[in-house]
Amino acid sequence: MTPLTCPERKNAVETDLVYARPESAELRLDLHVPEGADAAPVAVYLHGGGWLTGSRKDAPERLRALTEHGIAVAAIDYRTSDTAKLPAQLDDLAAAVDWLRRHGAAHGLATERIGVLGASAGAHLAALAALTSGGVQAMVGYFGYYDLTSRAAQAPPDPSLAPPAAVLDTVWPDWVPMPPTLTYLQALLIGVPEDEASDEDLRPASPVAHAAPGAPPMLLLHGTADAVVSPQQSRWLAEAVTDAGGTAELVLIDGANHEDPAFARSDVAATVARFLRAHL
Repeated sequence: MTPLTCPERKNAVETDLVYARPESAELRLDLHVPEGADAAPVAVYLHGGGWLTGSRKDAPERLRALTEHGIAVAAIDYRTSDTAKLPAQLDDLAAAVDWLRRHGAAHGLATERIGVLGASAGAHLAALAALTSGGVQAMVGYFGYYDLTSRAAQAPPDPSLAPPAAVLDTVWPDWVPMPPTLTYLQALLIGVPEDEASDEDLRPASPVAHAAPGAPPMLLLHGTADAVVSPQQSRWLAEAVTDAGGTAELVLIDGANHEDPAFARSDVAATVARFLRAHL
């Protein structure tokens, strides 16, 4: 597949590049490239949104902060759970990586240095791809879900914390029961009725269940004041990966909530950039 003709690079962003057309869908990515880049390492970014909403256009400050530290980011759209079930989202990520390997050099990218990062539900997909699909050299997760089984109920978010506006203002399809529960969203992702979703169904979709020797290195970031996803989720994955003999760094950001602006801070971006440069 050849890339679309796009306008001259402006503000180091190239938009609306078609990277795949699975099952009549058209999937696009936006490239955020450091100014003057010749061979920049690149990370594929998967947005959050409960696997059902969200867009590659989300969190521009977070992505721009990474380009300021020399990391290119390919923010992709992927098929959401109302149109395709797992592992379709992992297939979409693999297609984006393949597109970057074939066409990235023309956009100032080092095509042999590709990692993956994601936020919330996107972090779940990034981790699952890293642990099951191969071809991922390094993974970064922001405030992700990593154990979808009933164990998650043992460490719920602190009920005294309030979800941020970015979460409260989420626009859900009108057929979604409100408010959508995590169990509902997980069941939709794997394609089973909510009242039938068991640990047996959810364990294969949980990154913690796939930790094994040879896993790519991971950097997991989480806020200590996350009102949506408990930071215990990141602790569990870090423990599972390191116990299996892999490398997983855990960074807890004091006082940060879900989708917090703190994740776009220069010092946080510098930490992510150092990790990616070290492993790509």
